[in-house]
Amino acid sequence: MSEKTNDHGRQDFRINDVIPLSEEPMSAEAFEVNKMKVGVRSRQNGMLRQMVGRDIFSNEGGGANPEMSQALEALDAKLNYLIGVNMLNDASHGNMQERPVNLSVTGISFMTKNFYQLGDAVAVNLMLPAFPPSILELVGTVVRAPESRDGKQKVGVKFYFRCDDEEDTVAKYVYRRHRETIRAENKNQQKLAGE
Repeated sequence: MSEKTNDHGRQDFRINDVIPLSEEPMSAEAFEVNKMKVGVRSRQNGMLRQMVGRDIFSNEGGGANPEMSQALEALDAKLNYLIGVNMLNDASHGNMQERPVNLSVTGISFMTKNFYQLGDAVAVNLMLPAFPPSILELVGTVVRAPESRDGKQKVGVKFYFRCDDEEDTVAKYVYRRHRETIRAENKNQQKLAGE
């Protein structure tokens, strides 16, 4: 289910999802240093998106060989598949675990065994299921940290984006999932109305 909120004069869609995630507390000093550096995975993700996003098969040149274009498309699809599988394996061998989250462009909330207080800095690594998968190393600050119960705490973290690629990747994923949710709800309503 997704919800739309109005934060600072703009709409911010929130989605509930289950994604691979890891988080760890950061010192204030580490946060100040890391908020100026773009994570390696975020840089790799941006470069990969640029490579995959280019439409090298468009027939703008007018004289492209159709057989060569088909062969290149097949090769491109296979390489993208292998890159995606490699990224998934990397995430599964790391310390990421699938967790229920509430995600928006501006932040994320999740259950954790760590204890946080308002204003604490957090390193959040997450993998967004897409093609190719997006693995991001994000930093943020805790903006919601209610009392823990049963040794777990549900925290809200506001992201501090260090480059446009990080924010764009999260935004595209959230908006795509939001559209998918709306379509699924519409199909269910139509199905119920037809019965």
